Amino acid sequence: MTAENAIDQQNTHNLIELQRVLHAVSTDGNPAWLVGAAACALLGDQPLPRLSPWRVVVTGPIAAIGPLADHEQIALESLPGEGVQGLSALLAAEPIRGWALAVDAHGQAFDPWNQVADARDRRLRVPGDPRAWMAQGPERVLDLAVLAARSGLTPDKELLRLARRDAGNVLSVERTLWAERFGEVLLGEYAGTGLQFLFDCEALQRMVPEACLMVDFHKSCAVHHKDIWDHTLQVIEKCPQSLAVRWTALMHDSGKVWTRSVNKQGKVHFFRHEELGASLMEGVAGRFHLDPALRDRVVYVIGNHARANVYAADWTDSAVRRLIRDMGDHLEDVLAFSRSDFTTKRQWRIAEVRGLAEELHKRIREVAAEDAKVPPLPKGLGHVIMQATGLAPGPWLGEVQRWLEAEVAAERVAPLLDAERYLEYVQERAAHLLSVQKGNERKRLPRTDK
Repeated sequence: MTAENAIDQQNTHNLIELQRVLHAVSTDGNPAWLVGAAACALLGDQPLPRLSPWRVVVTGPIAAIGPLADHEQIALESLPGEGVQGLSALLAAEPIRGWALAVDAHGQAFDPWNQVADARDRRLRVPGDPRAWMAQGPERVLDLAVLAARSGLTPDKELLRLARRDAGNVLSVERTLWAERFGEVLLGEYAGTGLQFLFDCEALQRMVPEACLMVDFHKSCAVHHKDIWDHTLQVIEKCPQSLAVRWTALMHDSGKVWTRSVNKQGKVHFFRHEELGASLMEGVAGRFHLDPALRDRVVYVIGNHARANVYAADWTDSAVRRLIRDMGDHLEDVLAFSRSDFTTKRQWRIAEVRGLAEELHKRIREVAAEDAKVPPLPKGLGHVIMQATGLAPGPWLGEVQRWLEAEVAAERVAPLLDAERYLEYVQERAAHLLSVQKGNERKRLPRTDK
């Protein structure tokens, strides 16, 4: 199935669902409309947003609509006025011209400013004169990137020209605002679109030059074919909406620019690029005045992100425990990033990567649950048994303890009794476990009472 066919099928399903909802919430003479980003996506033959709600506007009180008001993806709101006039007033407030659209239950567009073309061309324009809009402050370039990251629309040629002209002004923006706006870009459903716009208008070069060096880096080497910038943008959008994880995604391969090597067989390596990327992130965090706690999380995950990626099904429980211990409080961030750090289009490889990630997550839960259990037998039990029998340590002692653990699990004896009580229990119920087997005599402990 091609990507275009997949979009058509997804939009057909979504349209049927939306038509059902729109019909259900419409009242006599007062239709309901899908507006904004979802209407733009639908009319532009794009998948509907996954992370932001689908806005449906109605006339009348929302409380009268019933259970559909609790629909997971749909956000219901009332029109600010009656009918078409109220709808026009609502759309006029949209920050993106391509969002100034509405679709009714029959799939018909309400397009007072002829914006369907923007939706179909994935073109971002702002209301009014773009020059006046851009002149409102040096942060306007960042605002455009935020709108692009939220909508998936690319600023048109005029906005790009103005943004490139004003790109140097981002250096006048307060660093706390840098962190805030850039964070909004990273958390956008279409973060890649926002970041690519920042690069195209040359603002990203002023803010995160370390990331910009990844653009077209693969073209500088005859045997390095992976576009790490394109990979980075895809991974960011796949990551959960966690600022720490998405900052990690942006910078996780930045160290490759300085660590690439090619061996005699023509194989490309990036030895220790994780550590270099973590070091580069420290500089970026300082430039953005990031919160120290956020900085430390991101730096750690970048420096250790490969640990979970190398998981294999033959890992022992001890290896899983070592991963849990080493990652500490950063474990969830590392796992969240690891589950997103692939961009292959081969379905078998996608299934394999996802399967390993799920298996690792499952094993971590199982090992952690096992380790959280209170041991059913008291400490020092083995020493008491050896002193009573005079036998030296050996596999036999493990057999005794495993038998006792099974007895506790079967509730034939209570847990956490005194060691002496368990010794008596073994002597009464399984004395053979304490006896010397013929032909396999156990070495007795030296007597200490002489």
